[in-house]
Amino acid sequence: MLEGLLLWLLLPMGAALGWALGRNPRPGGNDPETLSGLSYLASENPDRAIAALTRAVEKDPAAAELNLTLGALFRKRGEIDRALRLHDSVLNQPRLRPELRAQALYELGQDCLKAGLLDRAESLLREASSHSSHATPALEQLLGLQEQLAEWDAALDTAGRLEALKGQSLATVRAHYSCELAEQEDQGGQLESALRLCRRALEIDPACVRASLLLGRLEAEAGRWTESLAAYLRVPEQDARFLSEALPAIQKVCEASGAVDSFDGFLAHVEQAHGMDSAVWLARARQLVDPDVRASYLADKLSQRPSWPGLVEFLGLPVAGEAGRLSRPVRAFREALIKALERRPRYHCGHCGFSPSLLFWRCPSCKQWGTVHPAPDSL
Repeated sequence: MLEGLLLWLLLPMGAALGWALGRNPRPGGNDPETLSGLSYLASENPDRAIAALTRAVEKDPAAAELNLTLGALFRKRGEIDRALRLHDSVLNQPRLRPELRAQALYELGQDCLKAGLLDRAESLLREASSHSSHATPALEQLLGLQEQLAEWDAALDTAGRLEALKGQSLATVRAHYSCELAEQEDQGGQLESALRLCRRALEIDPACVRASLLLGRLEAEAGRWTESLAAYLRVPEQDARFLSEALPAIQKVCEASGAVDSFDGFLAHVEQAHGMDSAVWLARARQLVDPDVRASYLADKLSQRPSWPGLVEFLGLPVAGEAGRLSRPVRAFREALIKALERRPRYHCGHCGFSPSLLFWRCPSCKQWGTVHPAPDSL
């Protein structure tokens, strides 16, 4: 244990001590309490070491850096109680320099996160973020905590502050926070409030597919078919990979509003720009009434872009002379293919490669927002 203790604590702490003494070269720098603290660490008596170093802090403010470093090392080793005691002792010292107070708040906030004291962690990180020296890391930690607690209003504010501080856009993230709030409002029966939040998400990030899909669904719930259709029709321009998500909803809205011809017209239009997307030509094929025309159309598309769902659709066409029924071998092959496709991941994260079977707007693996999209279905 001694070798590990020396590796994890003495070497980094010695560097921190040298830095602190270099900044404050006076006889008091070789304070006996500090030296005895190091001695206690070497003798594997961390409790007495903490007590000695705490007394050193009271005598020499430069020792605060040492205690902060020591506490961080304890936290990394999983000794959260010791880290909490050390960082609390620094924070409670009188006449602590502002930058050291900010660091103590930040370190203590991380200790509380590790200990599961989330309310206190949030309060400490919020206070630490008011100091310029630790604003960025404190806000980043605070944002992660607010996501964990689903505090989307607070997360919107924190992301806005972080965006201004770092000078880089967080529009994608903020738009998803607004969508999270919209879904909460919808679940609570506050439809109009949910609609406003969806529109706000699109103002923040006009490319937010999630906001368009959600807005389309909410407008349909309100019976506003024209507005619902307009929201869904925005999806192909935002990200054509989500056509497979939008097309069934567009068809449903067109049928509910009695505008079936509008769906046919939309398919004809979108096929010009995205005709090789299997979601488009499969929807188009299902609109063709004549079986021979449908078979010819599917065969042509499959030859240009082979697709598993397209193959399933093609195999479902009755063979001539079979009285409208599939032959037994074809039926067995088609059923086996359907079962295989059901086990195949439908979505893919472009950031980490995670492949879930459900659509997550925040990847469960890498925790990135807006990186999961429908997986390619080509053969």
